Amino acid sequence: MGITSKVKQSIILTADGQVQSLVAGSAANITKCNIMTIYGQGSAADAEIKLYNEIGDGKTASALIFHGKFGTAGNNVHEFKMPGAGIYANTGIYADLTNCDFFYIVGTF
Repeated sequence: MGITSKVKQSIILTADGQVQSLVAGSAANITKCNIMTIYGQGSAADAEIKLYNEIGDGKTASALIFHGKFGTAGNNVHEFKMPGAGIYANTGIYADLTNCDFFYIVGTF
């Protein structure tokens, strides 16, 4: 009996943008997701990752679902593990990156 899992990794982002996954070989916006883990590598000290539950770059304050800060220098990789079922996004996920070389999420979508 095989193990079936819905846990996936998003496409890696190197700048602000909509978080996407591969669907049949093409990039598609992730709309509904339980974010279980967030990974990022800082390009300098005080890297930040902000995630918004929205499509587009509006960065609406009320849509902010995650704000993580990490790193004291460049090239530090950080992993944020979410407890329980994770953070739920039901509209989309827009990522705002500061001092970040790359970022991706792992979750169910």
